[in-house]
Amino acid sequence: MATQDQLRLQLNLPVSYDYGTWVRHAGVESACNRLALWTVHGGQIWLNSDMPAGKTHLLRSLASEQGTIALLDVQAGDTSDTSWQLVDQWMKQLEGAALWMIDVPSGPMELPLAHALFHCLERARDLQRPVVIAWRGDIEQLPPELSSRLRAMDHVMLEIPAHDDEMLMILRSGVSTLQWDIREQVLQAMLTYLPRELDVLMPALKELEQLSFEQKHKPGAAWVKQQLIRIANASHPRLV
Repeated sequence: MATQDQLRLQLNLPVSYDYGTWVRHAGVESACNRLALWTVHGGQIWLNSDMPAGKTHLLRSLASEQGTIALLDVQAGDTSDTSWQLVDQWMKQLEGAALWMIDVPSGPMELPLAHALFHCLERARDLQRPVVIAWRGDIEQLPPELSSRLRAMDHVMLEIPAHDDEMLMILRSGVSTLQWDIREQVLQAMLTYLPRELDVLMPALKELEQLSFEQKHKPGAAWVKQQLIRIANASHPRLV
């Protein structure tokens, strides 16, 4: 009897953020230790990084483990309402929890969002709620009241892995969330042909998976190299 290759199930699997897929390396060690102390002793923390380094993953992993934490996921474009309307919406999610985490999209903030965030931090202070805010951007471009509040917080940085073996661990973790059995050589090729930036590597991993299934192409060395050079050219034209 002839056999057929099993097709990938067309499922939109939710992204999993937990400690099973979190890679703890030297670049995030201090942040992990500081957040562990925060769950016990409280405080005000600004979680930052120079480039994408896993802040969202870390916050969601910790929030999933601690029932006393409320995690506010601020979405890009949350500026259709006034700042006060945003604060009222956010308080419904945060006010009843003992610990607050606020994950803000990286980059410039619209003025209503920045003002809402300032008032939210003020509410946290008035209610004596420990709070962590994760945001990466130019603090000089923020309204002065918000920039001064961030500067007063404990500033904790996350860094990307300094060594390729740690970066490979992160890529392997990303593969574990996909419907794809990928060879180690493909991951190593990604570090050769693409910038060592998570906002390039992780989307590239998903794109390779999609292309492989669409083209029914088993990812050999030549095909992978061709696709990675194309992705590198699209994301960083000057590199190729």
